[in-house]
Formats: sequence, C-alpha cells, structure tokens
Amino acid sequence: MTIINLMQAYELDKLSKLGLTDEEIVGTLHTGEVSVWQEKVPNYEFSETMALFKEGEQLFLDALHGNYRIKYVTLPGIQRLLHLRFSLEEDKDYHLLETGIQHLTCNEETIVKLQHMLSTNWSLAKQVDGTYSVFVK
Repeated sequence: MTIINLMQAYELDKLSKLGLTDEEIVGTLHTGEVSVWQEKVPNYEFSETMALFKEGEQLFLDALHGNYRIKYVTLPGIQRLLHLRFSLEEDKDYHLLETGIQHLTCNEETIVKLQHMLSTNWSLAKQVDGTYSVFVK
C-alpha cells in the first residue's frame, strides 16, 4: 500500500474522474505536460501527482487505483474526501461532530476503501444501528 499526503489524494481523485486510461495518465506524467488536466480541473496544479509519480510508476498506479493510506488527515480532510471520492454529504449521509463523524451511511465497499485511506490516528467503527462512526483515536 502506498502512503500519500492529503493533497495527493485530492489530486488523484480529480484525475481519476477525467476518464483517462492509465496509459494516457502515465504518458502525460512522463512528459510533465499536465496543463491539459489543469484546463479541465482549474483549481489543481497536479504538482503533488507529479511528485508521487516520480517516486515510482507502480506506486503511483497503486495509489491512482485507490490502494493508498493518507499520512495524516484532519476532520475537514475526511469530510472533503467523503464528498470528492464517495459523493457523500453532511446531514444527508452522515452527521458531523466536533471530533468526528457519526451515523455514516454507505455501502460496505466504501467503508473498506475509507478504512484503508484513513491515517492511523482515526478509528472507524460500525455502530449497533448499522451506521458507522469515524473518530480520532
């Protein structure tokens, strides 16, 4: 499993939604010409994506396909990832508390992916009612 930073996770999520093949992505990263991506996603420079790619092509591809853990993630970071990667929204799919998330409702596949992504300072637990909670350990 590849360990990445939060901005890399954001950029990978945006990149994965551009409808590009792995070959197209890797080819672009080899040239360093990510301006075409920047046109499609204006608020992202993809510099963190480039840095990750320079660590190794296979590590990058693993991360691109969701096989990563985030080094350190904050509660706002988790909230943003829930929205960007899983299309989950506050007050609809979960309740936000000062120290975590409660009553998270989603499928098992999402929970497995979220569990792998979270940095080690977070705990994800299934509640009696079938929902999940995410709190700082």
